[in-house]
Amino acid sequence: MPLRTPSSSRSAITHRIRVVITKDNMTANLAFSAPEPNQPDVTFEDVREAIERAGVVHGIDWEIVKNAVANKLYDTPIKFAFGTPPRKGQDSKFEYTFEIGQHRAPSVDEKGRLDYRATNFIQSVDEGTVLARKIPPTDGVPGIGVDGKEIPAPKGRNFPFVHGQNTYISDDGNELIAGVTGAVVFCRGKISVNDVATIPGDVDMKTGNINCNGSVKVRGDVQAGFVLNIGGNLEVIGCAQDCTITCKGNILIHGGCFGEGNGKIHADGNVTIKYAEGTHITAGHDVIVGGELLNCHVVAQNSVLLRGQQGIILGGYVCAGKEINCQTAGSSAGTKTTLAVIYDADIPKQYEIITEEIEQLEDNALKVKETLINFYRQPVGKLLPPEQEATIQKLEEFKKSITEELERLNEEKNSLESRIREFENSGIIVRGELHGGVVAQFGEFCHEFIDSRNSCKITLENNQIVISEYK
Repeated sequence: MPLRTPSSSRSAITHRIRVVITKDNMTANLAFSAPEPNQPDVTFEDVREAIERAGVVHGIDWEIVKNAVANKLYDTPIKFAFGTPPRKGQDSKFEYTFEIGQHRAPSVDEKGRLDYRATNFIQSVDEGTVLARKIPPTDGVPGIGVDGKEIPAPKGRNFPFVHGQNTYISDDGNELIAGVTGAVVFCRGKISVNDVATIPGDVDMKTGNINCNGSVKVRGDVQAGFVLNIGGNLEVIGCAQDCTITCKGNILIHGGCFGEGNGKIHADGNVTIKYAEGTHITAGHDVIVGGELLNCHVVAQNSVLLRGQQGIILGGYVCAGKEINCQTAGSSAGTKTTLAVIYDADIPKQYEIITEEIEQLEDNALKVKETLINFYRQPVGKLLPPEQEATIQKLEEFKKSITEELERLNEEKNSLESRIREFENSGIIVRGELHGGVVAQFGEFCHEFIDSRNSCKITLENNQIVISEYK
């Protein structure tokens, strides 16, 4: 007849085994103590029974458990079970029936020059045309905790249409439709339809300054000193010389921008130009250049892209929210050229603070829940004292306020995560030669190059400027 371990010995073994499930129910940890004199070692069967008693049934790696027992890993916390995390549903997406973004920018020909011939910059649509369709968000895939219970998965976010003038949303909410015949203006996700005005020649003394709520096409040049305020898109077939242009849509200038430093060009969307010299350029999204930026002051919320083989940044200050990409930076003469990428060091700090606040609130919510459960365990029909009822009321109110605050903080956390992901690959790319005299700047961190180097990428990692080879 097999010998049985006495109940007192088994009790001692049981107390030497600890199984702890983490608060998020996604991992379980195991630890067991060394035996006292005359006590038996912990066996695999002992540990298996302790795991069963703790309610861990999913994601158990029994090899880890066997290894821990066989190697007598006493008093060592060991992760042995792993939950299946929930997968968030896909956010709503949009399909556009017109060309957007980079599809509308001039292509680069075999000689590295921008080719404007195929550019469909001002796109006309008829009233009733479907401009965009929404693909609804999807449900998430639930996860499973180590205790076998389902973990709900969040549904994808349902982003609304961002629609501007002369557009409306269909009754089912899934289509954006043109309300009038005109030109589509797509700027930073917002879609409008505007009238189109054509200037047959130059903007000069004959036309005067231009103020137009719609889109404008100038078949000639914009002469020095003139002011254009455009409510839609602007296309200039010629050049812009020391003028002031403000545009709520996108700007495309087939020729260059030049002058004596008095020119100012701003678009809420993209600015696409052949080259620029001595000009202030700002864009709510991208600045796209076919040739050179010479002694310019350029600021783009997203990227500054010099796409051709002659894509040189020489002198001045060029700043982008995400990326600067050029063929050549600076010159052999050591001309000071500053390339800056916006870096907000407060974002990671805010994220860390909010994460800690969420963890603290979740801990408070758990304590409140446990306290309420104890109150509600009173025998049925037994009247609670008034002071206990008042306490329960306060706890319920506190629980509700915690839930509301958690929702707000999680929304803020998601927003910060989106911003962090947005700028994960931020940097400066020089495809060809970077000369001495170039200054790379990321917020308060900067590096001045003394020597030249070829094909490099400059990034900020852990508050250190890193220079690597660009392939």
